[in-house]
Amino acid sequence: MRRLSFPALPAMLFAASLASCRGVPARRGPPPAAPPLAKAVVRTARGYLPEEERGRSIPKDCSDFVGKVYRAHGLRLPRTSEKMALEGEEVPSSADLRMGDLLFFAGSTGGSAVSHVAIYVNNGIFIHQAQPGEGVRMESLYSDYYRKRYLKARRIIN
Repeated sequence: MRRLSFPALPAMLFAASLASCRGVPARRGPPPAAPPLAKAVVRTARGYLPEEERGRSIPKDCSDFVGKVYRAHGLRLPRTSEKMALEGEEVPSSADLRMGDLLFFAGSTGGSAVSHVAIYVNNGIFIHQAQPGEGVRMESLYSDYYRKRYLKARRIIN
């Protein structure tokens, strides 16, 4: 058995402690609770679903839908999805999404220009009006179609 000299032992212990910390991901903890306003926004948005709709008119398009929902809670947003994409604060990644965040997508042809907006509900689900004149529906952010077209998210409600 080979003996280590005293000066080598602290260096080895230091190196071992660094190696053991490197592979352990930082603990993030539970996501923060949704603010009451975010819950109210999502509840209002769900009121536009066909099964919930009670005398509401169908919004003209996706940005009209989002605008009406937020306006119902005293929050004014620009009319177009392109201008909405400049409001609020940027959400760094889709892993940081919270209820009520605005999601922005490229059009059906792809690209990097914003052409669609939706409201994030929770657990990868969002609510939007997919086509002008069609009803509001809920979709998964993880579907192939939307995952490929997802551009960014903005937080309007802090």
